[in-house]
Order: sequence, then C-alpha cells, then structure tokens
Amino acid sequence: APRRGGPLPVPPPCPAGLPTSAMIPRAAPPSRASAAASSRLLSGRWRQPAAPAAHVSLFEGGRRSFDSLAIGLVAHKAPLPYSTPSGGEEDLTPYCLDLRGLNQRLRTELPSKPVRGAPIDPDVVERITELLRRTRLNPREWKQYTVFRRGRYTRQIVGYSPGQYIALLLCWGRGQQSPIHDHSGAHCFVKMLAGKLKEEQFAWAAGQEAAEPRVVSEATLDASKPAESVAFAHDDIALHRMINPDHEEVAVSLHIYSPPFEECLVFPPTGGAARRAPMVSMYAPTPTGGTSGASLLQAQRASVVPPPLSEMCASLTRIGEAIGWEQPLGPGAAPSPAAPEPFAILDLLGPVEMSPMEWATLAGPAHFSEFHCVQNLIHCDDHFSVMVSCWSPGQSIPPHHVGRDRKEWVKVVHGSLTYQELSPGLFYNEIERESKLPEGSSTMLIEGSSRTRAVANTSDSGTAVSIHIFSPPLTEFTFRTEKGVVDDPVP
Repeated sequence: APRRGGPLPVPPPCPAGLPTSAMIPRAAPPSRASAAASSRLLSGRWRQPAAPAAHVSLFEGGRRSFDSLAIGLVAHKAPLPYSTPSGGEEDLTPYCLDLRGLNQRLRTELPSKPVRGAPIDPDVVERITELLRRTRLNPREWKQYTVFRRGRYTRQIVGYSPGQYIALLLCWGRGQQSPIHDHSGAHCFVKMLAGKLKEEQFAWAAGQEAAEPRVVSEATLDASKPAESVAFAHDDIALHRMINPDHEEVAVSLHIYSPPFEECLVFPPTGGAARRAPMVSMYAPTPTGGTSGASLLQAQRASVVPPPLSEMCASLTRIGEAIGWEQPLGPGAAPSPAAPEPFAILDLLGPVEMSPMEWATLAGPAHFSEFHCVQNLIHCDDHFSVMVSCWSPGQSIPPHHVGRDRKEWVKVVHGSLTYQELSPGLFYNEIERESKLPEGSSTMLIEGSSRTRAVANTSDSGTAVSIHIFSPPLTEFTFRTEKGVVDDPVP
C-alpha cells in the first residue's frame, strides 16, 4: 500500500478472463489454490501465485482489523477510459477492490487520528477522492447490505476503524431525501454505487446554529459516470441535503466519515434553529472493560486475563493445520477438512472475552441495526469460520439450516438468547426443544437430519452479542419460507 501523503500508484489492469465474481464456495471448503487466489484478490492487487494462503482472517499480519462485511471477491476485465464532464478523456483505471480491500486502503490513506473540527486537509481530500473514483465494488457483495424502507432512507455499516473513520451504505427509495445537516466537523466522502443523488448546499446563518433557507449550490452524482460519482463535504464548505431525484429508480451510496461521529445537527428548511439527531442505533451494550460482569468477576478472582477473539482465531488456525485433511472417498472426489474434536473447541471458546478494541470495532453503537441482527464474519479458513452477531431487542434469525454434519459453537458475551429446534409440522414448524443461552454460556450445536433451528433475542429492551464458530466453515444459511427454500450467503 502507498505511504500516506504520496500519490496513489496506478495499479495494473485486472487480468482479463477472470470471472466477474468469485464468492467463497458454498458446498465445499475452498481449496488451497482458491484460497491463494482469494488472498490476492482481497488485497486489492493481482500478482502471480506465491506460497498458498491457508486462510483469510481479519486478524492477519498482527493488525487487528475488523470489518462488517462479506467476503465477496470481484475482478474486472481490462478497463477503458471514461468521459469527463468536459468531454475529454481521463484515465480512471479501476482498482479491483471488495469492501475488505477498500477498508484496508482507507486505513492506510486516512489520518490515523483525525481531529474533529480540523480544517479541510487538501491532501486527504485528493487521495480519498481519487481512490473512490477508481474503486469498483461488486454489486453482489454490497447488495447484501441494502435495506429499503418506505418513507425514509436507511443506513448500514460496512466499515469501521475506531477514532479514524466509519463507512455507511445508504439506500434511497424513489424521491427520498435527507434533512439539511452538518457533519460534526468530519471530512465526508460520498461515492455513488447505483442511481443518482442530487446534493443541495446551504449556507450557515450568520452568528447562529441555523441554515439559510435558500439553496446556494447544487450538483448531481451519477453512479454510471465514474468521473461524476464522488463528492466531498465539510462544514467549512456548507451544510447540505441529499435527494434521490428519480421517482422511478432507487439509489445506493457509500458514505465515509473521518473521524466517525454519533450525532449531527439537523436544520429545518425554513431557517429555524437546529436540533441534534443520532447517527447510530440507540441500542448498544456498555460492557465494563470489554467483558461481561460475571466473566470479569471470575477473571478478577482468578487473576487471569481472558483471551481475546484474535487469540482464539489464531488458535483455530493452528488446530486446523494440525488436524489436516481427510482422504477423498472415491476417484475424483475432493479432500475434505478433518473434523475437530468438539469439546476441544468448546474449551477454547469458553474463556474467550472481547477486548475493549474488539468491542469498539465489532459491537459498538453503529453495529446494531433496527432492521435485523448484524452478523460480522471476522475469520475464515479451511476448517473454521467465526462470526460476531449483534442483536437489538426482539431480533431473531428465523428457522434455518446451516448444513448437515456442520457443528456450531456459540458463546453469549452480552445479554441472553433463546435457541429452538423445530421439526416440520402439517401447517407450521413445531418446537421440539427450546433452551435459554444466558450471558457467559458456551454451547455446542449439531445440525440434525430434518430439524431446523431458530435463534432470537427475546428481550424487549436489552441487546445481545454472541460469538459463533462453525466447522466446516459456514458460507450460507438455508431458510425455509412460504416461497420455498432460500439460500442466503453469510454477510
């Protein structure tokens, strides 16, 4: 990655002939060759194969990197230059990035400790604007985060680095718009992924926290025109309002705020006084020191620091390397990862607690959605995948399969969950077994032959956070709905 402060290098064109999308295999674990290819694509660069990459983890390289994202991969054919607004041609050779690769670049290019309210940094604006204009994201990946609601636009987190930046995916229905607002002294970048947005700018009213009621400038962002798809906003420039001007098509945009903020000022269009509005969910746990109360007391008594998630993921990788692969059962069959000793994994998960940094990056206020449980895939190798799930009050994962012979281990690190096993009845699923998973508990779940499972946070006021280990790695859920069987990739 380029050093901060220098120009972005022009990457080589993505190799022609690669598939337009390469998701992690669903029915079988990735081979060592495909894992190596995945590693090269995830890094945002293509190079000739080197040593095989054994796993993909957000803890690689000693850096504790966490993303609320899917492991979706994309490669494009050799690009052509695009027309600029003036009619000339500008070299916008795209960077072949997925969301993980983009977040890695943002961590490199943005200041590590930006100051809220600081003046505009022209070097930062130039670097990030160029990066976003060149970046191409796979629609199959970012569409997993799209949520449209009648009457208002929605926000979903797709990247976060504590104190540095937050990346949000915004979904705009036909004709929907934001209020006039500021950005709490942050640098704000907008990249269109689909459709168009019109930006209207408003001047600050002299000597007060209010907006002048007339539009002083406006511009249109268009996802179909890379040179016109990125904008920058800052409180020193103006207040603004974003509008989907199309009454037939929806729009999707990526917003990056550096530093991240949890509330902003919202202004009435009549020029009245501003009010403060939250930018994140009102639901978020506030654990002390990154551990639950019961576990913290136990650790204090034993004078032992609980191992963090990063250490657990590293241990899972070592276990997978030790147990190796099972020989194929017949000619032409692919080898499969050997099954781990179930109680060894349960013993490994039991004492794990999230560190303060892990709480901030995986279960902070921005990670709780009002629409559904947020599941963050933080580690995936040939033998294991690990997810952290954030549950707002009343949220659930409906009846589903995770795959026969796939084992799941669950630890509830905050709040409590309800687990159900269901069997198909004449008109609906019948509950065969129900159990509570209290805070601090560790449980092993094994997929049955015909039963489905459901997990829910049944509290009407409290949140929950849980850690899930799957072996073999989980790549998709299978839901049984009124429309039949639906496969949903792991987000």
